[in-house]
Amino acid sequence: MPVNNITLEEAAEFLLAGSSFLLLCHKRPDGDTLGSALALKRGLEFLGKRAELLCAHLPSPNTEFLFDGEEFPAFDPEDEQGIPISVDVASEELLGDLQPIYGGRIALKLDHHETSDDFALRNYTDPTAAACGEIICALLTQLGVPLSVAAEPLYASISSDTGGFRYSNTTANSHRLAAALLEAGADNALIDHMLFESRTQSEIRALTAAYAGMRYYLGGKVAVVVITNEDKRRLDLREEDLGILSPITREISGVSVGITIKQSKADPSRYKLSVRSDRSFPANELCGLFGGGGHACAAGAELSASNPTAAVAAVVRRLADDGDRVRLL
Repeated sequence: MPVNNITLEEAAEFLLAGSSFLLLCHKRPDGDTLGSALALKRGLEFLGKRAELLCAHLPSPNTEFLFDGEEFPAFDPEDEQGIPISVDVASEELLGDLQPIYGGRIALKLDHHETSDDFALRNYTDPTAAACGEIICALLTQLGVPLSVAAEPLYASISSDTGGFRYSNTTANSHRLAAALLEAGADNALIDHMLFESRTQSEIRALTAAYAGMRYYLGGKVAVVVITNEDKRRLDLREEDLGILSPITREISGVSVGITIKQSKADPSRYKLSVRSDRSFPANELCGLFGGGGHACAAGAELSASNPTAAVAAVVRRLADDGDRVRLL
């Protein structure tokens, strides 16, 4: 469990004392890391400070709208100056290509993952928050910034990480904050449509391949989707097109553990593992066996394997059928 060495009030004081910040998102960014960082950026700019948002990867097609037509910032380490702050980053490794530059230099970490590492000089993690955006809401309030300054990215953050308020991590506070953000001007219909209902043609190709290739284990309680480099080449898929695949395994009736495995282009012997589960199975503990982590019902990791079949076997052999549920071996 993470151990805080700073309070939220002290985090606000730290931000008020600075003048220029670099807000670092995790690689393969989702709506939470992007929405949280963008909201904090707008809040700091409201206070007259300079803030830049940095990420190792481009946004996926369904999160590009958050930037409202603005070009996603190109990163040039020689041009970027400011205090590095990580937003929704559970470990330094999740910074991706930014880690060699900022590893060991993060001045403040703001996160909500139960398995978060304390890698920064100042660490603030609230595992009770359904999304990092909930922490940013409280932080902006501490800073005296009206929620209307960043209502849309904040709503996108919370809606994204709660699956449109459908996941088990959703709390009463999630709904209270969502209501406050609607009152502050967030267009929930547009945001939820873009996050959950807007698909590019290439994303549809990825979904079609995933549904067609889905395999079942342990009497249908476990569903597995594998996307290989050959699939990406054949279907002309970008990495950004694959972010929508992880939740679909849990759409199947009777499935309690959904696993998505994606082969790395950079290193074909490496595979990205995404796990989604119901409350009966600890997704973060399964991913922890491979050096990853995350939430109880949504987690990720990476593993090495000689081929896609071996990657699936490495994960599935950690599972057992316990009658009415799946258990971890």
